[in-house]
Order: sequence, then structure tokens, then C-alpha cells
Amino acid sequence: MAEEFEPVDLVWTNAGHMAIRWSDGHESSYTPEFLRSVCPCAECQGTHGTVPKAFKVVTTQQVRTAHKQTQIQEVKPVGTYAIAFTWGDGHDHGIYTWPFLRSHG
Repeated sequence: MAEEFEPVDLVWTNAGHMAIRWSDGHESSYTPEFLRSVCPCAECQGTHGTVPKAFKVVTTQQVRTAHKQTQIQEVKPVGTYAIAFTWGDGHDHGIYTWPFLRSHG
């Protein structure tokens, strides 16, 4: 089993990035755009036999409000193992576990 690291510190930078310092001293930085692009929820990833959200045809209204997809409205802890974001377009299904974030940082 791979060694698991936990966040020691999580802050938002002046540039609007989420920065995590891990228990082994490693530091990761994530832009909101990147976090939304790797959203682990079933809808975004296309699990359960659905087409990944990124590949669906969007409506004109969705194009007009696309910038809201990468605006973080809220961050909530999920137990002691993850965080979840509420995005400007209302999407809030992704659970970003610490191992998931570490593997992407």
C-alpha cells in the first residue's frame, strides 16, 4: 500500500490558488480551473455508463455562464479525509480526497 500523506496546512494564495503543505513537507498548488477539470464526481468523469460532462454539447446559456464553472463559492470538509467544493454554477458533487489531491499535485 502506498504511503498516505495528510495536509498540514491549506491556504489560498493571493493569485487565487489553493496551496497545500503535506505531512512529508511536499507543497502542492492548484488553480480553480484545474480543480474543476479533474472533478472526481461520476457526472464529470462519465462513470456509470454516462458520457463525461466535458464531452456533452452545451446550450447557449451554459456558454454564457461558463466562467462560473471555475468560481469556487464554498469549500467544506468531508470528514477528515477530503474536501468538497461548491462551484459558481451550483455543481457540488465532487469529493476531493487527500490521496486524490496529492496524486494531482
